[in-house]
Amino acid sequence: MENKIIDAARSVFIEKGYAETSMSEIAARVGINRPALHYYFRTKDKMFQAVFGSIVSSVIPKVFEALTHREKSIAQRVESIIDAYYTLFLENPRLPMFMLRELNRDSDLLIKTIQQLNVMDTARKALASVQEEMNEGKLKKVSLQIAFYNFYSLLTFPFLTRVVSTKVFQNDDKDFLTMLSEWKQNIISQMENLLEEKQ
Repeated sequence: MENKIIDAARSVFIEKGYAETSMSEIAARVGINRPALHYYFRTKDKMFQAVFGSIVSSVIPKVFEALTHREKSIAQRVESIIDAYYTLFLENPRLPMFMLRELNRDSDLLIKTIQQLNVMDTARKALASVQEEMNEGKLKKVSLQIAFYNFYSLLTFPFLTRVVSTKVFQNDDKDFLTMLSEWKQNIISQMENLLEEKQ
């Protein structure tokens, strides 16, 4: 039942955002009454943390694993990370906009949730591994923040602008998937140019 509640809550939160989502609506979506919902999640914050936690847990370990695979090329690592996010975003098309909206609404709650998931230490180790490769001359020395901005802006922009771009370019779902495949190669190329130390 708890997993069923989290799945229903994820749909409502992603669709409406935190502020516009009510516990009553989540209960109705699950098919239970509100007191039953409160048995599992006492507050909307707790519910939101569970939903955000389930999203983070589904993708972040794959990202960290790819970052620390030092025997793989930058292109291979970036492709693995893109594939993990593409899977998540295609299953939840509104997720990038939800994340952007919630980061601006209450970043403290998101950071607190991430800390409770115990991913911060793993994140620091993954970033330290990349920094070590830079220090060893295996990757170009680039600000990790710049690398982060480059990657995530390239990754999320097609999903954030999908509704508008579909109308402007008169695309359908098949066209969008074809474009994503081509765009993936562009992201890989951009990150290679940014990070790969030419021999």
